[in-house]
Amino acid sequence: MEKPSLNLNVPDPDAEATIILEDEQRETETEDLISTLPLKPQDRYKFIRSIGFGGMKGVLLVHDRDTGRDVAMAIMPDFRDRPRHDLNRFVREAKITAKLEHPNIVPVYDIGIDASGSPFFTMKYLRGSTLAVVLKRLRSGDEETMEKFPQSRLLQLFIRVCNAVAFAHSMDICHYDLKPGNIHCGDFGEVQVIDWGLAGDISTGTAGQIKGTPGYMAPELISGTASPGKAADIYALGGILYAILTLDSPLAGLPQPEILRRTVSGRIPVPTISGSQLPTGLEAICMKAMALDPADRYQNPMELRKDVNAVLSGYAATAEKASAGRNFFLFLRRNIYLVIIVILLVISGVSAYVAWYLYRN
Repeated sequence: MEKPSLNLNVPDPDAEATIILEDEQRETETEDLISTLPLKPQDRYKFIRSIGFGGMKGVLLVHDRDTGRDVAMAIMPDFRDRPRHDLNRFVREAKITAKLEHPNIVPVYDIGIDASGSPFFTMKYLRGSTLAVVLKRLRSGDEETMEKFPQSRLLQLFIRVCNAVAFAHSMDICHYDLKPGNIHCGDFGEVQVIDWGLAGDISTGTAGQIKGTPGYMAPELISGTASPGKAADIYALGGILYAILTLDSPLAGLPQPEILRRTVSGRIPVPTISGSQLPTGLEAICMKAMALDPADRYQNPMELRKDVNAVLSGYAATAEKASAGRNFFLFLRRNIYLVIIVILLVISGVSAYVAWYLYRN
């Protein structure tokens, strides 16, 4: 793989800003995916309001007159000025997301072009906030958020994200931009992975760019030492777990160039949080997922999920390489009530024996 061009002399942007490091050898696309989209009736969707803009697309809240429900509509406001590969990437995002039918992945309802020739796709309208917003509120000490999102709930949320990524990987789809800002937390326990705009189908080799967000972006993607693949998503999952444990992104507070330098050299500090003791198992899981060498990471999201579940259930994670003493301690802690009962029975037995002995003598 040709190394991407990388300019480290850039200003420090928003901590969760996605960067795309262009591959100098990328070929110009000749495929025109817009022409494959159906023309939709002009009066089907009624505009309600704008939700937001980011990257190359905007998102609107519209009313679908056919189904009678409000949906989110992704559009390209400047589609006429966009190069073909941007238009194709927009369509690929819609089709890839539509293919990923999973409870923890935002569903796509409709894809097409409107009367002006603009491509669009509609999705479920999500209520709630992103994990990035939740973590920011937790950092600020917001009591309502702290009550609603204790660490145990955040870890259960993380497990569902692992489920979504595992499903995508089973379809040979990699997200390539997993981060708290792309995880949506609903008001009623819903968890969905969103924004598949940088996703690639590794079975067809559609990942033609180096992509990601500093802090969550795998080192091999920055350095160009490996082709994009599933291991990059594993690294990003480790970064999300890191953020859940510390309430901030890996290498938070550093300028973007320094984040990239430390990432490619593997200088990721062990997660810590002031005034609190993090579970040893979760620290080990985090560092294994974010290992410099992809071969040293978890090989799939289910392995990662299994280790997190083990810690939540009171067992040692495989990443800990726990000693016999550590495993025995965890056994005692898991069975504390049984241990107490046994101790009480032993004390009662000894007391009864002593009483019997004294009575006889």
